[in-house]
Amino acid sequence: MEIGRQKKEIRQEMRRRLSALPPEEKSREMREMERRLEGLACYFYARRVMFYVGVGFEINTLPVLVRALAAKKEVFVPYCLVAERRLLVSALYDLGELKAGYYGLLEPKSECLRPLDPALLEVVILPGLAFDLAGNRLGRGGGYYDRLLSEIGPQTVLLALAFDFQVYDRLPVESHDRPVHRIITPSRTINCRSLPPGWI
Repeated sequence: MEIGRQKKEIRQEMRRRLSALPPEEKSREMREMERRLEGLACYFYARRVMFYVGVGFEINTLPVLVRALAAKKEVFVPYCLVAERRLLVSALYDLGELKAGYYGLLEPKSECLRPLDPALLEVVILPGLAFDLAGNRLGRGGGYYDRLLSEIGPQTVLLALAFDFQVYDRLPVESHDRPVHRIITPSRTINCRSLPPGWI
């Protein structure tokens, strides 16, 4: 089966399973993910962290994002440059700066944009519909995060939050795919590849 069709089928299956998760179970498992994420040394010591802002069936990152702001981390979120099909990395100071934008995603209001060179990010928390044990990621299919990852530096740590059923043994992979370093699920933290030098 060609890679494109395989990816489409996995995306459909994951959307179905994510949408069917009971709210109480989803909330309980997300709290466990947050606990594991905040216990990671690479996250704890990072100062410049980029979050996606989960909506709909995605994992809700707002609770841990709010605590990152309270901890005086420099928090960044994506802003969709639709015409260019890429993401702008923008500093976020307060949740009140967010509004519904492209595809209903929460992103900074245009008057609150504070761009940062993606190469300066220390940690990026990536969204995804599915991951595999090697850290490969399957997104929504727009390629926005693939383009962002081509701009980040070699020292940036890539993290992902996922429910256990979102982790496959192996996903179909293409040459441009960039694997994450760690996947945090409710039951475990998966070490997919070595952290960049200097991180613990």
